Amino acid sequence: MENQKLLETIADFAYISGRNNYFSGDSRADIQEIIYWAKDFEKKNEKTDWSCADYISEIEQYTVDKIKELCDLYNC
Repeated sequence: MENQKLLETIADFAYISGRNNYFSGDSRADIQEIIYWAKDFEKKNEKTDWSCADYISEIEQYTVDKIKELCDLYNC
């Protein structure tokens, strides 16, 4: 499956967002945001050697940063 990496990234973002109790009140908007995050994360890390970098730490920090950005913007 050629989109497997992107789908796994989306699943990771959704899981981490839920674990952090993130919900804007609009699940469709949240899904669209998470898809955008995943595409952005994959693009920014397309040359990252995950055998040398900690994927879990990176994706968790990225998710927390994105949630904070949204909460700052929308007062959640």
